[in-house]
Formats: sequence, C-alpha cells, structure tokens
Amino acid sequence: MVYDTFLETIKHSLQEHLGSDYHLTLQSISKNNGLILDGISICKTGENAAPTIYLNQFYKSFQDGISIKEIIKDILLVYQTNKLPDHIHLEELTAKDHIKSKIIYRLINQSANHDLLSDIPHISYQNLDLCLVFCLSMKNTEDNLLTALIHNNHLKTWNLTTEDLHEAAKVNTPRLFPASIRSLSEVIKEIAQKSFTHEVKEEELFEFFDDIPLSPPMYVLTNSAGIQGAACMFYEGILKDFAFCSDSDLIILPSSIHEVLIIPHTQNISISELAETVFSINQEEVPEEDRLSNHIYFYSKAKDQLTVAFTSSAPIGTKNPL
Repeated sequence: MVYDTFLETIKHSLQEHLGSDYHLTLQSISKNNGLILDGISICKTGENAAPTIYLNQFYKSFQDGISIKEIIKDILLVYQTNKLPDHIHLEELTAKDHIKSKIIYRLINQSANHDLLSDIPHISYQNLDLCLVFCLSMKNTEDNLLTALIHNNHLKTWNLTTEDLHEAAKVNTPRLFPASIRSLSEVIKEIAQKSFTHEVKEEELFEFFDDIPLSPPMYVLTNSAGIQGAACMFYEGILKDFAFCSDSDLIILPSSIHEVLIIPHTQNISISELAETVFSINQEEVPEEDRLSNHIYFYSKAKDQLTVAFTSSAPIGTKNPL
C-alpha cells in the first residue's frame, strides 16, 4: 500500500470506528529542522480544539507487517492518552489573561528552521545560530506532556507582542519545567537502572560501571521532564551559577533539543575534537528532528556571556520522512 493510500485508509477506518460525532482531518505540519509530518486531527462535536496524531511512524509499522486493525487500536490509545484537558474552553484559548500563565519557550536551531520561523514569533540569537520559540503548555503531568506551538496569527488574537511572550515565558518555563544539572555518570546509571526488568540496588551497578570519575567531568543540563530541556541554557542565572560553583568557564555541547552537556573548561580540552564528536553523534545517534546545533558553545564566567567556541559548516536539517 502506497503512503497516500495508507493515510486515507487510516482516516476512513478511524471515522468508521468513531462515528459521525467526530470530525477527522489529515494535515501536513512543519516541525523542527524542516521536518514535515503528516498527522490526523480528531475532533469531537462540541470540542474547540483537538490534538494531532502523527502517522509517519505508523506507516513504518505497517511496512514492518503490523495490520491496519492493530494500528487503528494504537492510534485510538494515543488519542485517549493525549486528549486535551476537559477544563480547557474556547475563551481560555483566546483570552490573554488565561494564556499568559501557559506561555513557555523552546530552543531550536535558527538556520535549519528558516521557513518555520517566518510563521512563528521568536527571539533570535544569530551569533549562536539558535532561537527561542514559544508554546502553550496545555498539559504537564508526570506521564503526559502536551504543548501547542504559537504562530503569528495567535498574537493578533491575543493582542500580544513577541516581547510579551518572551517576558511571560521567562517566568513560566523555569516554573513549570525546573532545570536539572547532574553528572553524566549519574544520568547513565539511572538510564541503565531503568532498563533492568527488576529493581537494581546501587551497589549492583558497580559491576557494570567503573567508579573512576570522567575526565574531564561532564554534566547534563535539562529540565524536570527531560523533554526540550536544552532551553534551560537560557534560564536566568543557570550558567552563571554553575560557572561560579565550578570556578571556571564552561564548554557547552549541544547534545540535542532535549539536553546539553556542560564541561568546566581547562587548557587540556581540545575544542576542535569535541566539535568533531558532536557532529559525529548528531549524524549517527540523534534523530534529525531532535538536533540542536553542530556548534560548540563557550560561556565566559568573567563576561557572563555565551558565544560560539567552534563553528561547523555542516547544516542541521531534514528531509520529509514517509
């Protein structure tokens, strides 16, 4: 079954299953780094908004032999799990007094998102090839995170400016998604612990990990959700405080849009070698839509300033996946 036929089949099957009380719409949506995803919006009669469920991965499952029946079941599970909160009403989505407490920011690559940025308000850091974009945090629980990207037309509806969004997001983002800085060793151990099928005690992990500290030491900066945590770089005072505690300048490696690695700077560190490592990991390990930058960043403790330490000419970008 070709891709377009698959999309129409999914829409028709879902419509049959849900009935006439639901309105379904297929749409292509621009995502991070030029990624175009095909999704289906499921809106029940009387509802003012509905989440979009992306179908590209489901097509890959279909190509791997998963039946349409099973895929429909999985899509319905995603829909039930990610429904908008019942308390959200149209007036809450149009009144700026309700909106302001929900505005947050995310960090993305600037040059890779030229087309997307033309349609959304943003704060540009051209010297870093990064920019902050804005979302509404619609739902934020331990097992469910739901956001909606803010577009230029929303500003007219709310009578807000980009600077208004930025001021609100500077308060809301750290409040809703507090920053977390932990050693890379600690993070790796936690990931390993979660991968075991049974509870593993701390002492048992010593069998799998050396107790020798990393050299140079590395730290992971992200947020409490572990999603879109690279934006924590722009939390007020976060880099300044960490540089003060470590009594050094900082090297920042853009691991992904979800986290960055921080290394206290010493003369023994080769910036160019780190840049090669970042580029290699971006190409081989990080999904294209999650890539943040191929640049290495440097934070000066004395100047309280973030700059590019090493520039890679290789662009961040994606092709449209099926």
